[in-house]
Amino acid sequence: MTEATDIEIYIASTSAEALKTWLADHLDDIQPAGRQPGMPKNAVAMTGYWHRQSFSILVLERVADRFTSLWLNSSDLPWSDDAACARAASEHFNQETRIAAGGWTESDDPDAWVQIMPGGAEAAISWKTG
Repeated sequence: MTEATDIEIYIASTSAEALKTWLADHLDDIQPAGRQPGMPKNAVAMTGYWHRQSFSILVLERVADRFTSLWLNSSDLPWSDDAACARAASEHFNQETRIAAGGWTESDDPDAWVQIMPGGAEAAISWKTG
């Protein structure tokens, strides 16, 4: 298994503020990053700090169905990969989480996802996002 270079998960029915509070419990610090030109209205940008390294965090509320996207742009995080982060978020928020089944290369099926439920059940699903 290769180490993740970033983490991206999707969490059902969870606000950016709730994610910020959860991340604050796991990271060394989180600071607002301010709005960037062209950033969507549903975006919340932050800077996270972990082991004296800073990295970008982007939360997009209501990106697909009822899901909120969480992107952490670092390979040095409390979670080893998307699945570990999604499992932790699912248990904490008692919500379904989803992660891409493959990587993010052109040859991967964009509709292939893994659904992670509170309690640990995981299943391969097709998630039509378009």
